[in-house]
Amino acid sequence: METLDALNKDLIFLNKNFNDTNELFDFIADKTRELDLTKDSYSSALKTREESFPTALEFNDIGVAIPHADSENINREFISLVTLDKPLKFNAMEDSNRIVEVKIVFVLGLLKAENQLETLQKIMQLLQEENTLRYLNGATKISDVVNTLINQ
Repeated sequence: METLDALNKDLIFLNKNFNDTNELFDFIADKTRELDLTKDSYSSALKTREESFPTALEFNDIGVAIPHADSENINREFISLVTLDKPLKFNAMEDSNRIVEVKIVFVLGLLKAENQLETLQKIMQLLQEENTLRYLNGATKISDVVNTLINQ
């Protein structure tokens, strides 16, 4: 599997607003269930995993989170991208007591551990490119986002 092949254009949502991470996770779980990509347990699994193992990082002053759930909650692989109009508070990956204001969320639904590591590395590589990060943060067209990510 190519690293970002699982990026699903039907799961790219730009400039969304949520009150908190629970609302975001419920939204993604609903969308992935509609496409039969996840099981009913997915939203709860996302919330539990994020609480135990926070995923927020900062790149060039832009907060990014990469939440995921264990593979038993997933039917088929996917990557969802959500950009936020207003940032959400996530706990930092490296220090769970620190809050990161997140504007970009990559939600991973991967079945194999080796794909998860490879995908995380590719996303981290993308996020270290300041132009790509700023572009994603301000993107308004899903087709442009797909082309930018696939062509990296």
